[in-house]
Amino acid sequence: MLIDNKIERTFSGPLVIMGATFFAVTVILMLTYHWIFGTLSFLIAAFLLFTYSGIEIDTDKRMIKPYYMVFGFLRRGNWESLEKYKGLTLVPMRKVYKTFSRSNRESLSTKNDFRVYLVNKSKKPAFPLKSCKTQQAAQDSMDEFSIWLKMPVYSVKKN
Repeated sequence: MLIDNKIERTFSGPLVIMGATFFAVTVILMLTYHWIFGTLSFLIAAFLLFTYSGIEIDTDKRMIKPYYMVFGFLRRGNWESLEKYKGLTLVPMRKVYKTFSRSNRESLSTKNDFRVYLVNKSKKPAFPLKSCKTQQAAQDSMDEFSIWLKMPVYSVKKN
């Protein structure tokens, strides 16, 4: 069975807003017949808006392929064997984005999610297999991966 999971966008937060701005600039430049600058602006917008990371898992061959989908259609990554990994674990993630206005006021936004990771031989999380919004959904996904990949589940130790 072949499993393909999108993990996250490579660029997020303010860079997505910048990509949308470049896309709007692309439309304006194309309408005013500035083809070269419009094409350049479109390439920048497509790169910022449509590049993401993911992982492809082949359960029959016991191989994984962490990849980057550049521009939304160019997949870059290499296949690796699952034999160099011990098991699975669940890791809560918290991303904080901080921006400053021109008057030096800061604006914070946070994003919480839970990720199922492969555990390497030194018992540390190596590659994310799936990103979920709730802990229960991540736990269910980890149980499914444990059955599909025939791997044990480890808990994360906090230092």
